[in-house]
Amino acid sequence: MTDRQSLFESDMYLGMNHIALTVRDLEASMRFYQSAFGMVPFGARKGSGRVQPLVSPRLRDQITLVQSGEAGELGRGLGTPGEQGGIEHFGMMLNPGANLQKVKARVERAGGEFVTETTIGHGIPSLFFSDPDGYVIQLTRFPRRAWWYVFYLFARRWFGRGG
Repeated sequence: MTDRQSLFESDMYLGMNHIALTVRDLEASMRFYQSAFGMVPFGARKGSGRVQPLVSPRLRDQITLVQSGEAGELGRGLGTPGEQGGIEHFGMMLNPGANLQKVKARVERAGGEFVTETTIGHGIPSLFFSDPDGYVIQLTRFPRRAWWYVFYLFARRWFGRGG
């Protein structure tokens, strides 16, 4: 299978499933992600009750929070909370109609710290926050037809029209 075929025809890759973050205080981090993004516990706690998956309201995104000192699902140490460990940030998509000022206020009320606001290609707005452990989260408000935009970007790059 060529790279072009794999991009458009592969049935193997469906998308990212979850990210696991080491946190200082499991309860505080759960409150933040629940309050800021409406995430809810997903399944029972694991690892002596110190590992908790959370899922987004539409069941598309999952963050697994791992209490510092717990080995995690693979049984190995996960490092210090908030150290990016090669992760510069992770991104979440906002509803296309989201009011950015209301989003900013909600995340700050939940305990997030505003980092910056920027735009990505074609003026698409993004807000960056850090969570209580210092992990950086990018919140992007794509247009209503985001899949067309994503296809456009891939097509430009793929077929040599810039990007």
